[in-house]
Amino acid sequence: MRRIFFVLVLSGCLAAGCRAGRHEKSQDVAVEWHHVASWSGRGNAQLETFPIGGWSWRIKWETKNAADPQSGSFRVSVHSADSGRHIAEIIDVRGAGRDVAYITELPHRYYLVVRSNDLDWSMEAEEGIVKEGVVK
Repeated sequence: MRRIFFVLVLSGCLAAGCRAGRHEKSQDVAVEWHHVASWSGRGNAQLETFPIGGWSWRIKWETKNAADPQSGSFRVSVHSADSGRHIAEIIDVRGAGRDVAYITELPHRYYLVVRSNDLDWSMEAEEGIVKEGVVK
């Protein structure tokens, strides 16, 4: 019976995040975004290789000049620059617009493949640099 009670108390304490009298302050963390590369065009393209040194990065993108608001398509996939392996489809939209696609992947060299029809497009790759102890 004592063993069951100890297990219940221990598991309850772990679930509640108990610490033996210590209270740790959480540290504020901020991310600064640094420019890596940018591209623009119309139609399909395989873009040049770019390095990412951290785990988090993003692609800020915009499409415009569609014949009508719902015409045109824009798809972007990420590939390993070392093996050519397809990693992820990060953008798949129709018509003009803009947004940000976030990627979490190993530090690596990458390239993007664009499949676009009837749209002008532009993109910027940015790498997230974590700044610890910075008040947000």
